[in-house]
Amino acid sequence: MNLKNNIKAIIFYAITIIVCNKAIGQELVLKTNFTVRDFQIVDSTLVYIEKRDIKSYNLISRTNDTLFKNGSFFIGGYGLRIFYSKKQKTIITASNELVKNRSSIRFYNTEKKDINKFHVLYDTELMDFFIQPNDSLFFLSKKDSTIIGYKYGNKPRYKKTDSIKTDSYARNIKLLNSTLIYLTDSGKVFQYNLKTKKNKLLYEGENLLVSFIFDKNYKNIYATTFDGKIIKISLSNPLESQEYNFGNHIIEAINIYMDKYLIVGDWSGQIGIIDINTNEVVKKHNDKKRIVKIIVKGDYFYTSSSNRTIKKWKIDK
Repeated sequence: MNLKNNIKAIIFYAITIIVCNKAIGQELVLKTNFTVRDFQIVDSTLVYIEKRDIKSYNLISRTNDTLFKNGSFFIGGYGLRIFYSKKQKTIITASNELVKNRSSIRFYNTEKKDINKFHVLYDTELMDFFIQPNDSLFFLSKKDSTIIGYKYGNKPRYKKTDSIKTDSYARNIKLLNSTLIYLTDSGKVFQYNLKTKKNKLLYEGENLLVSFIFDKNYKNIYATTFDGKIIKISLSNPLESQEYNFGNHIIEAINIYMDKYLIVGDWSGQIGIIDINTNEVVKKHNDKKRIVKIIVKGDYFYTSSSNRTIKKWKIDK
């Protein structure tokens, strides 16, 4: 009798969790063995970094995808960034190797299911990595406070194009046309012109900056800080910057929905949907653990968190 009652209680509890999660627009997509540092969704395929491996998962069939021979591929060290180009049949990863002060860039061919380019840096670990496949360019932000640009191809395989000395760690870098935008621990945002090789200070504040996102028209960036702030910076007139508080914790994850909402997640697990025009938090969720990454897909957003899950959330318009 007790066994039956226990089984009924477990079933009731499971159903209650499912119903509650659906009510708040939350769906568990994947439970992983390690925290997912970076992931990407292309069509119905979720490609993600799980510690030292890249893996793929089909969101429709709810099974492991067939991008890799044995369900995953070893990328040498602790994965930092992943870029998947279905058109070019390539997955590019940046990792900090198991050996101290060593990092690597790997180009995985999804058709041949093997590495076709491999680049090792022997002098330092990486803070960030950004690649522009259409121009065969990638940029590395390194722990020695430099940003290095490379042109990649067949002969030569890698050619250094740019070298920028920064005043502190550059935790986030992105390329906009021929301009590299990066932010530093000193609270500064810079733009570097790839043609003129000139560096320009765009913004200077007092907060240690973590991450940023462009709006859809590339007129503004939204940067996050170590103390829970979000800073809107105009690319044409940086003096018009606006700052507002989300909380007191590091905001690592940020994305944007149709230039209508910012979606942010902090290290306490708080997720906020913020109206861009009013700066009001229109919806809040609590995932209880550090939010590492947020991506937007249609009318949903996906999160990875230190609770070792990837979740899907409905955006209420």
